[in-house]
Amino acid sequence: MKSWRDIEPKKRDVWVEKVSVKSLIGKLITITGFEVRKSAYKGQDGENQIYTMMRFEMDGTRHFVNTGSMLIRKQLEACQDELPFQATIIRKDNWLSLS
Repeated sequence: MKSWRDIEPKKRDVWVEKVSVKSLIGKLITITGFEVRKSAYKGQDGENQIYTMMRFEMDGTRHFVNTGSMLIRKQLEACQDELPFQATIIRKDNWLSLS
């Protein structure tokens, strides 16, 4: 049987730092990828909510952020073939958006 130290790990973005979406407002980031995931939280209809886990680089460091923003999810899905790209997260009233 193999030992853990003998197994080659698959290349993954594991050394990243989670940040809050509020700390990103107004900052230029390079979005490198995203995943839409089911949340543990249920909506009013009893179904699991969804959220977006967005991977990005800022100041030469890889990070990720989780957001429930439907607008950001739709923007990322609409331009996923253009990744990576630079964007700024902005707040318009109660909405978060890429700019």
